[in-house]
Amino acid sequence: MKKTTHRASRGGMAGHGRPGEAQLGSGPGPRQLWILCKTLIALFACLFTCAVASAQASSNTTVAPGSSLPGLGGIPLGLDGPGYIEVGGGHSALTGNYPDWNDFYLRAVVSGGRNTFTGEVTREDRFGDSGWFGNLDMVRSLSEDWFAEVSAGGSAGGFFLNRFQTNALINRKLLPRRQLVATAGVGFDQSKTADNDVRAQVGAAYYFKYPIVLQGGLSWTHASPGDILARTQYLAGTWGHEKERFVSLRYEWGREGYEIIGAPTPLAPVFNVAENFPEHTVAGTWRQWIGPNWGVNFNLEQHQEPAYHRIGGTFGVFLDF
Repeated sequence: MKKTTHRASRGGMAGHGRPGEAQLGSGPGPRQLWILCKTLIALFACLFTCAVASAQASSNTTVAPGSSLPGLGGIPLGLDGPGYIEVGGGHSALTGNYPDWNDFYLRAVVSGGRNTFTGEVTREDRFGDSGWFGNLDMVRSLSEDWFAEVSAGGSAGGFFLNRFQTNALINRKLLPRRQLVATAGVGFDQSKTADNDVRAQVGAAYYFKYPIVLQGGLSWTHASPGDILARTQYLAGTWGHEKERFVSLRYEWGREGYEIIGAPTPLAPVFNVAENFPEHTVAGTWRQWIGPNWGVNFNLEQHQEPAYHRIGGTFGVFLDF
């Protein structure tokens, strides 16, 4: 599946289709809207809770950088750990006479006890169409050595966005300092046509004594109908300290099963689809703290495939609590 959102971080989400299959509707259906509404409600409930808790705190209370949001511990939700809110947007230019991409995103992270929750809503304008995607992610610490992650998301509008997607990962810390983390997971994507993808992935991250992390992984995607099996792999490195900066580089290469790159038109009443093609992506991210509890996040990305080449980036502002 083609990755078409600004994150990368974390699972592909692409609409897929093939000539002669289900046609694009006139707009998002009730089920799509219901999935997105539930995601939006959960995300903004978290944001509202954080805002109320902050307002309850005394104005002369001193909060150490990186500590929990003051007052949140008094609300019986158990989400008294650190978190942040980030808002931003992106722009990419494409070759092949394709229109530019423009994105907007809102992300919130809250934590408490053994759980960390991430909610994200994006508006994406691509291939002459636009849509909204909402995603919720939960990471739970199971023990000192094991932690798990599950996520689910859905969309409204945008023929290139998945109608629904979900992922599940299990992680194991290894070696004496638990500095090696091994990961295995599965995922499922349902496009807005009859196509769907089943994914399997493995990966590892090594945390050095110095502030450096190296990562690598493999992903296999089986797309149907069509019985297409595509494999991608990546290498990545991150350097930096919390409350100072993080700098990351990532290189991904392999093959994609297929990607919708155009909606049906009166002259061509089928989706324009690229199938079983090579691709590679180079991305860099700089997350910089400017004050004790806020900063900016830059991302640049260059992507190549036979249909087009793309270069662009995102810019966001985040606030820790």
